[in-house]
Amino acid sequence: MEEVVQLIKEDLEKLEASIERLLTTRIPFIQEVVHHLVKSGGKRIRPILVILSARLCGCRNDEHLPYAAIVEFIHTATLLHDDVVDNAETRRGAATANIVWGNEPSVLVGDFLFTKSFDLMVSHHNEEILRVMSKATTDLAEGEVMELLKTSDARTTEEEYYEVIACKTATLLSAACEIGAILGGVTDEKRFALRDYGYHVGMAFQLTDDLLDYTSSDTTLGKDAGRDLKEGKVTLPLIHALSAAAGEERQAIEAGLSKPRITRKDFRKVKGIIKKYGGLRYTARVSRDHIDAAKALLDVFPASHYKNALVDLADHILQRES
Repeated sequence: MEEVVQLIKEDLEKLEASIERLLTTRIPFIQEVVHHLVKSGGKRIRPILVILSARLCGCRNDEHLPYAAIVEFIHTATLLHDDVVDNAETRRGAATANIVWGNEPSVLVGDFLFTKSFDLMVSHHNEEILRVMSKATTDLAEGEVMELLKTSDARTTEEEYYEVIACKTATLLSAACEIGAILGGVTDEKRFALRDYGYHVGMAFQLTDDLLDYTSSDTTLGKDAGRDLKEGKVTLPLIHALSAAAGEERQAIEAGLSKPRITRKDFRKVKGIIKKYGGLRYTARVSRDHIDAAKALLDVFPASHYKNALVDLADHILQRES
């Protein structure tokens, strides 16, 4: 990722200034809460995708930077809401906003970010981008609700899981790439190739995140390792294990999903069952398939530093440790 960041260093510096400039509000408390999360060391994957896609498609001005900031605002809004729903205590190695200020402010500031984002988009008068982002945010909300409905449900299928992560994660990364293509005025073939590249990268990103929840330590992950199990989230490593486990092993997994509190011993037992049935290897393989598909979609573009950067970013998704 270092080479990717260096390639668009000037854009990223301008992005940070754009975030400060666009986040206008009469209420200083809102800025305080937003800055707690926006400035806490996030990876900026989504705005980076906007920048790289726009540059790949020929954008030579800074028209894409407000949209890069907007995509980050929407992502931040979802994090604020997610942490309330999940009763999360840490994110990116720091206390979550709901722990610092409470659930009500976190939800309301998340709402502000959503509405502020659409206010900013309307002011830029690009109906096509507004249409793309409207669909993406609708998908996001549906994905969150679907995930909530599947909490602790050991009968969750792979197909249901893929639908959830497509909506709650892949849709925004896909939209980020499509924004760049729209601003660059490329052909539909290239626009939809970038859109689908973002989708596959988003799927791999969430799959890797769900894998890391069972393989990383609290320190490297930046949140409590094993949090998905504690929150009753039925992710692919678990689904794969459940498809093969029976008797006491299946009961152990179901108990881990339904317990109000699980111990480290409970987590290690479930993780052992997942490893026994190849749930971690299987999840890694599915993630790799998505990355391969994403990189293949870039074949419609001529060679360039920005194309190489998108390939490198895709590979980075699989190499993440946090």
